Amino acid sequence: MAKEQAKAETKEQTKAEVQEQVKTEAKEQAKVEAKEVKKPQKGEKPQAKDTKKWSSEIKKLGDEIVNLTLMKAKDLGDYLEQEYGIKPAASGAVMMAGPVSQAGAEAEEAKEKTSFDVVLKSFGDKKIQVIKEVRALTGLGLKEAKELVDGAPKPVKQELSKQDAEAAKNQLENVGAVVELT
Repeated sequence: MAKEQAKAETKEQTKAEVQEQVKTEAKEQAKVEAKEVKKPQKGEKPQAKDTKKWSSEIKKLGDEIVNLTLMKAKDLGDYLEQEYGIKPAASGAVMMAGPVSQAGAEAEEAKEKTSFDVVLKSFGDKKIQVIKEVRALTGLGLKEAKELVDGAPKPVKQELSKQDAEAAKNQLENVGAVVELT
């Protein structure tokens, strides 16, 4: 009897500890969310995350960049790329491109693409047969396959080997679809 009572007390104590820990974590999360920097409204300057001091030269340059029009920003990007080999990254950030040797450029071009996307450009004259083939290739239901075919151009399958992509392309072309590998 005493063992059962001790087990029940331990269970209650553990349950209370877990509840207290959850409450503590929720409070900490609320504090973190409250401290997060809010996004500035139009015309409002963003809040600084830290108190680092900037030189007047850096401040002036930053202000000039922020106030660029879209056209001037594009021209600036073109200038930096042409004069210094600096190309904008995909995310919009600027990254430094090192000098590329002729051999390196040739090696990069020689790399063969290893994964392909099968893109349905149009369904042609035999829409129903194309829907059936799309279902067979993708495992989609009738409704989803019809929506894919109706929404052409759309990728049917992605990141396939060259051999698989060619096979899927041939399968769709055999029923009258216009297909492209990308």
